[in-house]
Amino acid sequence: MHMELPIDLLQTFSSIAETGSFTQAGEAQHITQSAVSMQMKRLEGIVGHSLFQKRGRSLNLTSTGETLLEHTLMILKAHNEAVAAFARPDMFGRIRFGCPEEYASRFLPTVLADFRKAFPRIRVDLYGAESPELNQMLIREELDLCLLGIKAEGGRVIHREPLVWATSSQGTAHAEDPVPLAVYHEGCCCRKEAMEVLRQAGKPFWIAFVSHSISSILAAVRAGLAVAPISAGSLEESFRTLGPENGFPLLSMSELSLHQSPSADKELVSCFADFIEEFFQRRN
Repeated sequence: MHMELPIDLLQTFSSIAETGSFTQAGEAQHITQSAVSMQMKRLEGIVGHSLFQKRGRSLNLTSTGETLLEHTLMILKAHNEAVAAFARPDMFGRIRFGCPEEYASRFLPTVLADFRKAFPRIRVDLYGAESPELNQMLIREELDLCLLGIKAEGGRVIHREPLVWATSSQGTAHAEDPVPLAVYHEGCCCRKEAMEVLRQAGKPFWIAFVSHSISSILAAVRAGLAVAPISAGSLEESFRTLGPENGFPLLSMSELSLHQSPSADKELVSCFADFIEEFFQRRN
């Protein structure tokens, strides 16, 4: 019988076994809880048996799950060693990397940790800011590489996800008239689109909360103070999404693009850029 065990499924499975939670495993792998559930259904379909069983609020491995975990740990160890062996660990230098906070908090811990294992002599200096500011830093050659959530010249799109309206599952901010919004400062394309579609729909709103930080915007939604247009990947369990049935027009897909400075060390920066792109490809 031919059977393949994809690395991304095994990585998620290992995280669940370690944390005992689909939610925490999703946070560790930087994917949504629904994506975790879909991956595990796929993995159970491959092995032909259930991997988990619930006892009260606890999530435990079945006997099949225990057996698979033993092999998973060996496979992941061998995989990481193989990546490190062929990843040019002799390369060294410094990369000035810019990234919007929303994505930095969601995926950078994993990316940087894995990259450090593969390239221990490459230093990555991280700069967090909104996309318009990062783009200007790149133009001024203050960055070697950056991720942008806005349309800008050059670069390549490496990730897409829908924009959604988020409100607290227990709050009533979405029912207020006018609707209070939590958004980034001016210059954010997400803010601009959200305001335009609400105006076109004739839905009154006011800017109740403005911040450079996605953490602050999410906090405002969590507290029931406002509705926010955010990337679907930033949704929390305490949120619910709003759509046309609630009077909120559909939003577009957000795009994340990777941009390199023409003056940067091409071999060094391309190495990190490929590493980031591969990370997102595994999650798309």
